Amino acid sequence: MVTTPFRTSPQLGPNLTQVIRAADDGAWYDMPLDTHDGTPPVMASPQLGTTCAGSDGRTYMWVEASDTISKASSPGTQIELTVTGYDNVTAKTGSGGWYAPPATIYDADLAAGDRFWAAKGTAP
Repeated sequence: MVTTPFRTSPQLGPNLTQVIRAADDGAWYDMPLDTHDGTPPVMASPQLGTTCAGSDGRTYMWVEASDTISKASSPGTQIELTVTGYDNVTAKTGSGGWYAPPATIYDADLAAGDRFWAAKGTAP
């Protein structure tokens, strides 16, 4: 079964309606780097800041919640993104024009460390 919206760009990774909880220790869709010392791998897939186009015409970016983001009905809680370096894009409640998944997709608050696809603006 195909979920809607879906990615129209050829990338590996969680579907656009999926949230990877911090407790799940990342999403691996290609070979993780083995540290050979028993510590967790150092690179997850997709990388924070990866963007893709959705079948609904919206742009999505893979981000990590830096604080609790309360659930909301469609279009979701408006968030503000902070880019502090390569592969470090965090999201918090704000007025940045991006949205966390609505409650119809993920019916729980997002916790710090959760990763998800933030949607830019509203559908065209």
